[in-house]
Amino acid sequence: MTPARIDAHPALGASSFAVLCGVWLFLSPWIYGASGSAIAWNSWIIGALVVILAVLRRTHPAATRLSWINSALALWTFASPWVYGHVRADGLFVNILCIGVILFSTAIIGANSEWTSHHTA
Repeated sequence: MTPARIDAHPALGASSFAVLCGVWLFLSPWIYGASGSAIAWNSWIIGALVVILAVLRRTHPAATRLSWINSALALWTFASPWVYGHVRADGLFVNILCIGVILFSTAIIGANSEWTSHHTA
């Protein structure tokens, strides 16, 4: 039996991955050549919010509400192409859908993680 790390928190990995998703969402309008459109502004704002919330979650492991907020932002990310009329067979559309699903999964994992520590005597 391996002793558990008492400083480990299950949400750290999920929050780190959420930071990467937020950074990618923020950069994707430039990568796909869609800067200046409404969907680009949405990606910039939501991407920045996701990064801020995920970093805060990393520094405050007990604040599960931050992950729940990121899960709501993920649902918005997934729905936003239809809201902004960007339903096209292009890379940005597929990218936003994928980021929405990945971010939602990551945020739910982070939101459902509880602080666990095992003290060995």
